[in-house]
Amino acid sequence: MWAVSALLLLQGCGEGTRSPPVLTVLAAASLSEVFPELEQAYEQAHSGVDVQVSLAGSQVLATQVRYGISADVFASANVRHVEELIAEGLLENGEVFASNELVLALSDTWEGSLDLKNLVEVGSLVLGTPESPIGSYTERFLERASGVYGDDWLGAVRSRVVSRESNVRLAAAKVILGEADAAIVYATDCLGQEALRCVPVSEELAPKVSYHQARLVQSPAAGPAMAWMEFVESEVGLEVLQRFGFGGPVP
Repeated sequence: MWAVSALLLLQGCGEGTRSPPVLTVLAAASLSEVFPELEQAYEQAHSGVDVQVSLAGSQVLATQVRYGISADVFASANVRHVEELIAEGLLENGEVFASNELVLALSDTWEGSLDLKNLVEVGSLVLGTPESPIGSYTERFLERASGVYGDDWLGAVRSRVVSRESNVRLAAAKVILGEADAAIVYATDCLGQEALRCVPVSEELAPKVSYHQARLVQSPAAGPAMAWMEFVESEVGLEVLQRFGFGGPVP
């Protein structure tokens, strides 16, 4: 009888010290500031859940999903990676939750024109890799712009490229640190950055920048994962996103 009582006591103690469920969110690098804020807000509204945000380029995170990483939600800076992983049976319940805009970020020491047509004047330009969302959006922008400014313009712009980075934050950092004259980044990368002078890309030339999230099929915390996605898309989530410069969902 004493042994049984002791066992029950130990089990009770174990239940009392059980760790809270962990919700792992894989998020695009451009969400580096806003997702920790959403994490804090979600944990306040859902006591007992420990949210852990892992940040990297969307294409890097997509590779991690393919290799079987233990995670619950994938938030990508474009729809392609999400759609591909859904088709492969690795994600489900994909939804768009935010939008952004392309801008040309110039060093604050730049004394030349701020007109996109005069992009050929910069001495050094940083772009994202073609596999990254920012690189993919940039290529679409450049192709559209070449239809307006000509193939010679496009060739001259490409000749200024000195680096291709795996995510948008690395591209912006090159300009902030004075290692390049300009980079094509998102509008949110310019907020609070006094070292950058940013020029919006015209709506006629700019592709739509949209953010998508989906739950991993093998999510260890399926319930909290769906609750997180609903929270991000809620009025509270949208308010936080807009505070950090993101727009609402676009089709």
